Amino acid sequence: MAKNPNVYKFEIIERIIKEVDFTTKEEVLDFAKKVRDIALEKPNVREEIRNAFKNAYREIDEELTLANLKEIKKIISGNN
Repeated sequence: MAKNPNVYKFEIIERIIKEVDFTTKEEVLDFAKKVRDIALEKPNVREEIRNAFKNAYREIDEELTLANLKEIKKIISGNN
């Protein structure tokens, strides 16, 4: 059974946040843009995955604040 496209998006957002040691939202956006662009360049990446990368970037850019990003990182790291 295929995953819901939002699952891919959330997995991508989580991975981006885990990989970046950030103090500003711009640092997260810069990394997310690089990751998105690499995924979009690869011809063998399925369309639903491409869309997940686009949507993940858009969500980080338009929906998540720096405080949201820090809280997600805290939760992912297990430092509740």
